[in-house]
Amino acid sequence: MISKTRRPDLLGWKCSSCAKVITSIEDGWVEWLTTETERGTTLHGLRLVHKEAKQDNSGERSCRYDPRAEFRKDQTLVEGLPLERFMGSDGPTLLLSFLAAGEMPRDDVLELTKRLQVPGYELTRELFAALDNEMFTPSVMRGYYLQIEIRALLEWARRDSSLEA
Repeated sequence: MISKTRRPDLLGWKCSSCAKVITSIEDGWVEWLTTETERGTTLHGLRLVHKEAKQDNSGERSCRYDPRAEFRKDQTLVEGLPLERFMGSDGPTLLLSFLAAGEMPRDDVLELTKRLQVPGYELTRELFAALDNEMFTPSVMRGYYLQIEIRALLEWARRDSSLEA
């Protein structure tokens, strides 16, 4: 069991629901929706959220899907696992199994894999997305960045923010 482990390369992960930072593995939850269709079971809505309810001005609110509301809407089931299951050496295997089963949208699984497994990606993914294509061309392809590119972007962002201060 991993104990209150903070992400070593950044502050945490951005919650897909509230956009606030999930600062420890234990505070994260990976969830998705399961719907039965005429063509079989489909999985969708993969996201990383806070495991427990978060406090805001109006009181407690959960970042997780509401199972009752999802079922009422179209008999969709909410499934999920603790973030801890997707980390460490078994994490990539679990994520790859989603791809192998072919039931989860490929792009959603690939993005979550990068967010959880590529050091620095979570911290830079929005910066890379905001860059003009002429300003930066990745070595591999857009959305897939090497560590040297991630470090260079972080350094550029640090220098740029220090100039504004």
